[in-house]
Amino acid sequence: MTHPLRTTLAATLLLLPLAGLTTIALSTAASAAGPRTLTYSILMGDDPIGSEEVRVEPQGDRRKVTITASTRVKILFINFRYDHKREELWKGTNLESIKATTDDDGTPHTLELTAKPGGYTLVADGKPTDLPATALPLTLWTAEVLKRSPLFSVIDGARYTTTVKALGSETIEAEGRKVEAQHHRIDGDVERDLWYAADGTLLKTRFKRSGYDITYVLK
Repeated sequence: MTHPLRTTLAATLLLLPLAGLTTIALSTAASAAGPRTLTYSILMGDDPIGSEEVRVEPQGDRRKVTITASTRVKILFINFRYDHKREELWKGTNLESIKATTDDDGTPHTLELTAKPGGYTLVADGKPTDLPATALPLTLWTAEVLKRSPLFSVIDGARYTTTVKALGSETIEAEGRKVEAQHHRIDGDVERDLWYAADGTLLKTRFKRSGYDITYVLK
């Protein structure tokens, strides 16, 4: 049996947006001469518990984005383990496919998404379903996530009903320095505070689950 806290933490420790942004991260990657890698520290409170890496690689007129995340958490006498990897294929701002695997503290999950006329086919843990063309996974590295609905889990495909609010410009700590960022908030079935740079790069993510503050910050 999966421990309730374990499930909640694992489902939300992923990481894993438009007004005020000049471009989105995908456009930034497209203009880059070669691959780009973003590495995020994952904190619970002030304590480091893992990392996430986002690698964007040009492939002709497309971009392959590989996300890997790993966390190790000990609460009282209970150890929690979470490992996730997924590959996304984008053409411009259009997501064409996803393949993801997750080890949720010993519980495996698989997810595949493929584009089709008028939408997507999603197969999560072997169960197929159709999604509209406006759908997008909760893939926070790209500010495109702020424009789409419904959002869905990159772990098990669960759908989220959400709203997005732009909160303005703020100065935050990221990349070891103070930087200007545009603050956005996703509310609803899933909640995230997100800070993006002017070029659309995700600088920081923060949310609260089970009383714990979880933060992703760009190294």
